Amino acid sequence: MAERLTVYFDYLCPYSWRAAEVFEMASEPLDLEVTWEHFSIYQFNYERLEGNGRWQLWNERLDNNDGNGCKGLLPFMASQAARKQGPRAHHAFRLELQRAVHRDYKPLNRTTIMDVVDGVGLHRARFDDDLANPENRTVLAQEHARAAGLDLFGTPTLVFPGGGAAYFRLQELPRSRSEAVDLVTDTRRLLERYPYLQTVRRPRAKEN
Repeated sequence: MAERLTVYFDYLCPYSWRAAEVFEMASEPLDLEVTWEHFSIYQFNYERLEGNGRWQLWNERLDNNDGNGCKGLLPFMASQAARKQGPRAHHAFRLELQRAVHRDYKPLNRTTIMDVVDGVGLHRARFDDDLANPENRTVLAQEHARAAGLDLFGTPTLVFPGGGAAYFRLQELPRSRSEAVDLVTDTRRLLERYPYLQTVRRPRAKEN
């Protein structure tokens, strides 16, 4: 039986895309079932800086032409609509949208989203109806609250089956599937062997 790993992510985050590519390579060999939960970096930063909770992303208006995805709200809503068509449909939509934005540098607007919808074969009329469903905003608020309850501070954050959690920021992608498998395995082993280890961070090299 596959073990479940949860990844908290934001469509705006390029590191979330890199994590997605890692698990696209590593999840099957490691027999991991990866669950993707939404965590809004915009909402987190607002709450961290303002602390009053008055502004909430899920109450914002959508602008289909906003190339930044309305601070992430548009892709979150689209992600919920894709979920209504089943786990495989959502997986295909999520990964291809991440690739479109962070690999192919397309604007994060409705045009790009609908190109992905058509490209992965989602039912477009059903997607349009589900995208407009206000319940999606409630689900986003709930997922963000669950993540915030874990004291997350960035995306992507991995939560392994044993409870070990780590901020998983990659500068570049592994060169092969086997390297991706080793990366995930070693990360999990490190967390489980040293539960008191809180932070490992490389210093940035100075630029000339």
